Amino acid sequence: MTELSIVLISKNQAWNISRLIESVLKEAECVASHEIILVDSASTDETVEVASRYPVNILRLRPGQKVSPAIGRYVGYQRTQGEFVLFLDGDTQLVPGWLALAFRVMREIPNAGAVTGRVINLPTSAAKVHGEAAIPAAPTNPSREVRWGSYGGGGAAMYRRSVLERVGTFNPNLNADEEPELGFRIRQAGYMILELDYPIVRHYNDAPVALSSMLNRRKRNFHLGSGQSARGHLGSKLFWPWIIERPWGLAAALLLALGVGSLLVGLLTGHFVWLGLWSLGISLLIAYVSFRKRSVRGALVAAFNWLFLAEGFVKGFLMKPVPPEKFHMEVEEIVERHPNEQGSTPHFSETPEPRLQYSPD
Repeated sequence: MTELSIVLISKNQAWNISRLIESVLKEAECVASHEIILVDSASTDETVEVASRYPVNILRLRPGQKVSPAIGRYVGYQRTQGEFVLFLDGDTQLVPGWLALAFRVMREIPNAGAVTGRVINLPTSAAKVHGEAAIPAAPTNPSREVRWGSYGGGGAAMYRRSVLERVGTFNPNLNADEEPELGFRIRQAGYMILELDYPIVRHYNDAPVALSSMLNRRKRNFHLGSGQSARGHLGSKLFWPWIIERPWGLAAALLLALGVGSLLVGLLTGHFVWLGLWSLGISLLIAYVSFRKRSVRGALVAAFNWLFLAEGFVKGFLMKPVPPEKFHMEVEEIVERHPNEQGSTPHFSETPEPRLQYSPD
């Protein structure tokens, strides 16, 4: 079996794909056998052309069909054979040293289903800066148990294949929330997800918390993921644990329903007391968020986000779930290379090193 599979997903990221692939190729040299697969979501820029210059397998999802991060991860995983599988987004760069630390943790802690690390969020302008980035200092704190992959963007984590074969991999039918949903299933099966006290990726993204970004996410149906996951677990023992763990979509939907109900009661009875109380509550909530964020604009953006969350949860929950095994995707194979064509070098040093520990989140 190949020791490590690395799945990269991209869409119109020609501006960063070289940086990502080169960082992966350099770090993967410390693994005896590895394979690298890029799954491109029908990019219209030169992402595939640039990636073709490197020793990686390339799959491209055909245009005209649904694409999403979950689909890219699912399709990539189906083409892998590694004992461990690392997933990285196209707008990231693997931090030197993380992979060796992650391998050591996974070897030493068999009950670890996945391992991730901190995310260094940077503006896309930082990706234009040439030269070697500074290597972070060695971790001083033990790894800690977390709920799912990486925080702060840049979906990045390495999973144990035997665990994914037991609980299932990313659900390709989810428009979003695929990482929390997979992490949830992994932990419900009794495995841990560990976060190293060491960064895993540099994440280049300008996506500020702005109304334009939220409108773009709404256009791409990214708010449906929470409702889709809840509907998928409906009728199983995982439903209520999922709702408790990810309550925001349902809470937003209930809050919106309360407002609509108060309006209807007012229209039918001519008394708008309940609507007034609801409006007062919303106003106080916005005032509190404004104080916390020290920005009225930020609070109003957050209010719109809750509105989109409510809409997305309801729409996602009403969608009939489709079993992942029935998922179909048209994929074009651009470049195919076998693991031994991608180079191999000796294993990590056999020199004994201190054991890494984990601490509960």
